[in-house]
Amino acid sequence: MSPVFFRRLPAAAARALAHPWPWPRRCAVVLALYAAYLPLSGANRLPFDAGEYWGLAATFFGPGLRFSLLHYAVMLRGYLGPLLLVPVRALCYATGWPAIAGAQFMGLGWAVLLFGVAGPAVWAAATGRALRGGAWLLAVALGFAFWRGHFNYSLQDAPALTLLLLALAAGARPGWRWAALSGVLLAAALNLRPVYIACAPGTAGWLWWHARGLGRGPAARRWAAAVAGAALVLAPQVAINYRHFRKLTPLVLATDDGRLPLYLKQLNWGTAFQRYESSLDPAHYGGVAFADAAGAQQLRAVPGGAFGSYGQYLGFAARHPLAVAGRCARHLFNGLDVWYPTPYPTQLRPLGPGPGQLLNYAVLALGLAHLLRRRAGGPAGPRGLGSGWVLLALGFPVVLALPTLVECRYLLPLHLLLLTAAAEAAWSRRWWAAPRWRQALALAALAAVLWGGWRLAAATAAQLQAGDVPTY
Repeated sequence: MSPVFFRRLPAAAARALAHPWPWPRRCAVVLALYAAYLPLSGANRLPFDAGEYWGLAATFFGPGLRFSLLHYAVMLRGYLGPLLLVPVRALCYATGWPAIAGAQFMGLGWAVLLFGVAGPAVWAAATGRALRGGAWLLAVALGFAFWRGHFNYSLQDAPALTLLLLALAAGARPGWRWAALSGVLLAAALNLRPVYIACAPGTAGWLWWHARGLGRGPAARRWAAAVAGAALVLAPQVAINYRHFRKLTPLVLATDDGRLPLYLKQLNWGTAFQRYESSLDPAHYGGVAFADAAGAQQLRAVPGGAFGSYGQYLGFAARHPLAVAGRCARHLFNGLDVWYPTPYPTQLRPLGPGPGQLLNYAVLALGLAHLLRRRAGGPAGPRGLGSGWVLLALGFPVVLALPTLVECRYLLPLHLLLLTAAAEAAWSRRWWAAPRWRQALALAALAAVLWGGWRLAAATAAQLQAGDVPTY
């Protein structure tokens, strides 16, 4: 923050904001913030995917309410997300709470873990520098501004990211027990969000980075412990897949009809549409898609009017590399262009850019600039290649999401990373003490970013498509 801001603060407050906070204090702040917000947020039911997850928690119980993991027989979703909701459903049954209250109770816990523990721990491990109290508070405030409504619902995006971050934090600790915990948490994230299979290379590299110099024996024990921890979580999925679907795999089958994988359907949708919102607005209830006219025309030219295999899509991408690259770039913008702080807006209008979006563009630009100017190994920079493995673990799921029908929650890892970087940059006195010419150049670049973002968001909003996306 500005030096003037620091001079106006009481000495005790300035010291508190200038130093990292212990995790119990961070958790208490997040707990108070979301405990005050969630009951007053206006959410009153669990629609669409959130309601589906809540309902799946009951499928573990057979006749006579006998519980078994093998009662779960769903191809589309992993077992762990619904399983974690079982205690909350039982609590709602015992207390008479509505389902939305149970989901908010669960969301409160995930918010505390994500913002109070997991995020700060990984930032400190990757950069070698813990977030100062003021920067952390600003990061929490930005996360609240753009994502607060997601913790009302039993969706898996924030839980999966939290578990991935905890896996990375555990992997940075010495000893085979922490490696085992890292394997457990990574496998849990993968089961919650199958696209997180893309996190495996980055997480493996992170584990390798922290095993350097340990010697062959300790390193082998760490790897064995990590694999055993992952196997412990994935073994029930293997049993479920084989018993019900005769598929011997630890991965979620991720298909809703046994024919096309969901990701392949997403590639079809992502070619014909550039953005998707789930809406509770009575005027636009259900799925709201924004068309990509050029992509829809190219898709109609594909034999059968849709990609029937991954090979067919890869052949299409090879024939139209510039179109696919441009589409992914547009999806990247739309995924980071957060219009609503909730996955289920009750009022879709007005569409497109507004004051909140301008703040978002400014924050993302600041965060990206801060990440780009960091020098590896420098006093304010990350610890060489180690931080690169974290970026790969967080970035690969985003890369896999870009060709698909993008929703903002798919880019949650990247958006929160940029918010955190922006918070650290804004709290750093270096930004405010830069030469005037550099500040003027930065303001000019920011004005260009705001203008460009406004134009792109308005162009996307103009492509509102009536009705839901087609089935394949």
